[in-house]
Amino acid sequence: MARAQPPRVGEELLAPFRVLAGGEDLATAGAALLERACQATGAVEGVVLLEAGGFVPGPCWGVTGPGGRLGTRPGDRTLAADAVAPAGPDRAGRPLVAGPGDTKAWCAMVVEGRAVGVLALRRAAGPFAGEDLAAVELLAIGAAVAVDRLRFLRLWSRKLEQADAAHSQLLRYADDLRTTFSAERRRAEELRQALDAVELAYSATVQALASAVEAKDAYTGGHLTRVTAYGTAACRALGGHLAATPGLEYAFLLHDLGKIGVPDAVLNKAGPLTDEEWALMREHPAIGLRILEGVPHMDVVRAVIYSHHERWDGAGYPDGLKGEQIPLAARVFAAVDAFDAITTDRPYRVAASLDEALHRLREASGSQFAPDAVDAIHLVDRGRLAAIQATANRGR
Repeated sequence: MARAQPPRVGEELLAPFRVLAGGEDLATAGAALLERACQATGAVEGVVLLEAGGFVPGPCWGVTGPGGRLGTRPGDRTLAADAVAPAGPDRAGRPLVAGPGDTKAWCAMVVEGRAVGVLALRRAAGPFAGEDLAAVELLAIGAAVAVDRLRFLRLWSRKLEQADAAHSQLLRYADDLRTTFSAERRRAEELRQALDAVELAYSATVQALASAVEAKDAYTGGHLTRVTAYGTAACRALGGHLAATPGLEYAFLLHDLGKIGVPDAVLNKAGPLTDEEWALMREHPAIGLRILEGVPHMDVVRAVIYSHHERWDGAGYPDGLKGEQIPLAARVFAAVDAFDAITTDRPYRVAASLDEALHRLREASGSQFAPDAVDAIHLVDRGRLAAIQATANRGR
């Protein structure tokens, strides 16, 4: 009798990531994460081997197979080492199976180019192949983020000397993620008809991260949606290949992803920031880049996240890039970001008109903003700009 294939829907692959969204590290949430990972891949046993001068068993779940728990049997450590350092550069970071009919899969958990562990899954029958291995790789990426997450937050706590405030911030962030993933669960049903399982999980995760940033920053209030609409319209007006670049919409949605790592007290401060607080705020492009380290197909997203505060005249940050040294997508985004700020009500001033905003951009063309980016916004249909801008005042 043919073995029933495990479900390959977005909800099944999202379940393990909802465990991570709960705010716990792998040491406390590992069993729940592995249970959902096994459910998503049809496995009966799962284990995370942690790097500690070698690979030692960490969190585990499921039924122990013949010969003992995964990671403790003869030859398991060799397979784990082979998953981290496979033969051939084209195998780096890809799941490993011992043979064509093997019911076990091993995949390195890599963060910033270093292996922090290995995810191992075992089925009762039936080999891992094709989309199964893609799902294992995606789960290993999530597990790696979980392992690295606590290290990253501890580093920030030491630098800021605000351990109590950081703990409170993490609780709020966890609550934001729970709310966001609940909304994405509803959205998943609509997307399932058009996307396969991996694309659905990928898209839902990006939307969740964007919503988490917006929920954390009191200023945004629809800002992400508007700048994404302005940015894509400007890219289409600009012509060329940019509008068709894969991930362009994600780049605009996630431009401030690094603000997740900025303390709430700094991010939502009512008055002027101190020099130390500005230094923390200006770290958010680098934080966003680190969060996406190792995630494939995100080149344009990384370019916008890291360079959207650069200026045409070289006076921006973090690297002081000048002119066409700045990636094109980041140049366009810098202009539409300013356009949205000018046309949105703020506590200290009312929104400017579309004409006034376009005039200010033209005045700053060639200094703060790239001339081609300013031209692109001027080419967008005025009615389209007005429709996007109008969403800023809905519900007020």
